[in-house]
Amino acid sequence: MLNVVVNDASLEKNKRGSITGEIHWEIENACFPDNQWNDFIVVVLAWWNKAAALLRSSSVGTSAEFNFMDGPYYIRGTKKDEANVTLSFIRRTLDGEENLLVHDTDMLELKRSIEEASKQILKAVEDRSWKSDDIIELKRSLK
Repeated sequence: MLNVVVNDASLEKNKRGSITGEIHWEIENACFPDNQWNDFIVVVLAWWNKAAALLRSSSVGTSAEFNFMDGPYYIRGTKKDEANVTLSFIRRTLDGEENLLVHDTDMLELKRSIEEASKQILKAVEDRSWKSDDIIELKRSLK
């Protein structure tokens, strides 16, 4: 089981219009990076939608990174075959990288999870009447 979990109640917009909020990946019984990770949620989700689209349209063996804006964490997705992807949950360290978890998932499950989180956040920002270039980019990334 794989889910991208967002907490729309945690959303905040700063003076420059950047939106932050809690976001993490739930993999079986684990959370990555942790269950209260706060980041530039709109920007990050747009990146993740684009990374998932890249994997879907690329050849087997292609890798894409699902980056966070803050901190040493990211996910490397590698296309295993036409329908599946291997996700490596990684922490950058002074000595290189530490692979914390590896999870094989269906490409459609990956896409669904990121899209559902994106739609939840888009609804939350719309309910607040927030507008920004980042929001427009997140909407574009869903097409």
